[in-house]
Amino acid sequence: MAKQASVVSESVDQIRQVVRRADREIKRLQKQVETRRRRLAKEVTTRRRGIEKRAQRELERLQKQIQSQPLVKRAEALRADATERIERGVSTFLEALPLATKSEIERIDRKVSALGRKLKEIEKAQGSSEAA
Repeated sequence: MAKQASVVSESVDQIRQVVRRADREIKRLQKQVETRRRRLAKEVTTRRRGIEKRAQRELERLQKQIQSQPLVKRAEALRADATERIERGVSTFLEALPLATKSEIERIDRKVSALGRKLKEIEKAQGSSEAA
């Protein structure tokens, strides 16, 4: 019976050792996987940045190339001319209308505010003379 107990005890010890070794091996593999994951993430980030820089340079090159085309230059000149004509037309139209300028409106606003303050002072003075 003691022999059976020692065989069982030895078997349990061997199983425990196998489990500990397996646990250590799993932890070692987890560390390797984590290290590889970090290294891969860093590499992906570096490559993405490089691709973005190359794409940006290529985009700028294409924009310059397109802007140097005669058709694009002509379109830009037409746009600028149209903008200037529209602004002159709007200015002419607004000048024909009897509208106050911004500075005139601000001046009138200051006068109205001053009149409002004077009115409050008069009301206060009348209120205090009636109370007395």
